[in-house]
This record gives sequence, structure tokens and C-alpha cells, in this order.
Amino acid sequence: MNFRLATIDDTEAIRVLAEKTFRDTYAELNTPENMEIHVAKNFSSETILADLQSLQNQYFVIEFETQIVAFAKLVKAHSTKGLEGKSVVEIERFYIDKNLHGQQLGRKLMDFCTNWAKENSFETIWLGVWENNPNAIQFYKKMGFMFLDKHVFVLGTEVQTDFTMKKDL
Repeated sequence: MNFRLATIDDTEAIRVLAEKTFRDTYAELNTPENMEIHVAKNFSSETILADLQSLQNQYFVIEFETQIVAFAKLVKAHSTKGLEGKSVVEIERFYIDKNLHGQQLGRKLMDFCTNWAKENSFETIWLGVWENNPNAIQFYKKMGFMFLDKHVFVLGTEVQTDFTMKKDL
């Protein structure tokens, strides 16, 4: 396994993995129409490329035999309720290929993200997680995240609730 910063050359591989992982995780719990709206808006090649080109974002990938099998998208200085005035970074996406769950990639990628945040002088790392995703919530708790608050997440036309969780560094 190789951990590295993503480059614009990774755009299509990240797009494919993002869409696949999102569908694998949420398709059964949401309407096909809302899934299509969300995927088209958030996982197009243009959107991923713009994210990779933005200095506000930092992508990390894990490669296995030259294929990207996991990635995290961090957004610098993007705060949320309860963290105002702190130096924070948000984990906006944290995706691991479903076929590789249970192999400690999540823990390794989270450690990589946390270490990067510490090295870059962030005080807190935070994320939003859908209230109906108990496996992810449990994982984040194991990684030292604590509940902070809630915020709205719109999937297609449906308003959903995400828990916000934080970890002080």
C-alpha cells in the first residue's frame, strides 16, 4: 500500500472510487433520483478536478498495485458550529473501497490525515456523518472523535441530518 498526496492525474480514479463507494454505502437507503442528483453534482470529473486544483483542499490517496483504493478529502479552515475561532480542518470525504473493508485501511488513512493536520498546526479535525450510518459513527468513535452537534445535509432533494464529530489534536 502506498499513501500519497493526490494530483490532478488522479481525477478520474478518484471520481470512479467516490461514485462507487457512495453508491455502495447509500443507494439502499435513498431514492435512485436523489442518488443521481447527488452523484452528478458532487462526483463529476469537473468537480473532482476543481477540488484537486483548489488550495483549500487536500486529497490523500492509498494505492494498491497502482490502483487508488481509498481517499480522504480535507478542507482547510472550514469551520462548523461549536468550533468558531479555532484552527480547524474538515474531513469532507473518507472513502474506502468496500472490497477492502476490514483490512485496517480506514485506521491507517485516518492516522495519516490526523498526522498531516497536526504537522500543519490545526487544532481540531472534524467531520459530518449521516445519522443513519452506524458503522461509520462507530469507526469515528474508535478513532477518538466525539459528538459535537448536528447539521443539515441535502442529498438530491431530501434534507437529512448529519452528526458533526470532532477530534482535538
